[in-house]
Amino acid sequence: MPDSPANLRPAYAAARNICRRHARSFYFSSFFLGRRKRKHAYAVYAFCRGIDDAVDIGDPAGVDQRYAAFARTLDSVYDGPLITTGLADEQALALRAFADTVRVCDIPKMYFLDLAHGCRMDLTISRYATWAELETYCYHVAGVVGLIMCRVFDLRETSAEKQAVLMGNAMQLTNILRDIDEDWTRGRVYLPAEDLARFGVTEQHLASRLLTPGLRDLMTFEIARTRALFTAGAEGLLHLPPDGSRLTASAMAVIYAGILSALERQQLDPFAGRAHLTFAQKIKRIPLALKLSRRKPADSVPAVF
Repeated sequence: MPDSPANLRPAYAAARNICRRHARSFYFSSFFLGRRKRKHAYAVYAFCRGIDDAVDIGDPAGVDQRYAAFARTLDSVYDGPLITTGLADEQALALRAFADTVRVCDIPKMYFLDLAHGCRMDLTISRYATWAELETYCYHVAGVVGLIMCRVFDLRETSAEKQAVLMGNAMQLTNILRDIDEDWTRGRVYLPAEDLARFGVTEQHLASRLLTPGLRDLMTFEIARTRALFTAGAEGLLHLPPDGSRLTASAMAVIYAGILSALERQQLDPFAGRAHLTFAQKIKRIPLALKLSRRKPADSVPAVF
């Protein structure tokens, strides 16, 4: 039997706290949502954060056991009774909120299994030969989150789900460009080998933290690719309800794409510090999000990315 709304208040509060600590851009954008959808968005994020902790953190040798434990927990969310063994109090509470959310929003279990698979990929794959290979990874760690959020936002036009995946992929590629230096220290190079070779960039250049002309050209190329993904994904925003869902998704996209502009401000140098937006810079991008959210069906996507 589902929990009563009163009993779930502490659960949703726990999910909100997790989101506030770990997802600043998403938390900032969420305030455009109505309260009901906002709490479900927090619950989804808290659980997705937990997947990282359960699958992607720790000794790679133990990933199969951690994944099995995660799968049992997910099964309990969908089939009951809920398993909270080994979880901290806040995580256990947030799991209750998540169980309520997947029921109310009718989110397929497979989406979360796809996401967990992406986390496992980080433990076994450290290089990608082609964009097609990297795109598959982006789907598993971010594109599928776009599909999950379609359920939270109550998207009715299923043809727009493809655009939601593209938007998620664009956000992940933005992460990759921002974190080139950090990922190198972890032994990972996400940029496709075919792209590195095309611009004459070697792993030794990354190890030496050299901003060569080739790396600058590579960054320009990848930023253009990412903006194209954002623009293609934005085509689907028209199908989101005008109850704050459309503006929230627009704000998330425009603010996240601002990281690309931050990279450009630091001369395309991924070694010059972790590109980010200040709170004031996020505020300045809200008019762009409003412009995007108010686009008419006959209009092209504005240049807001």
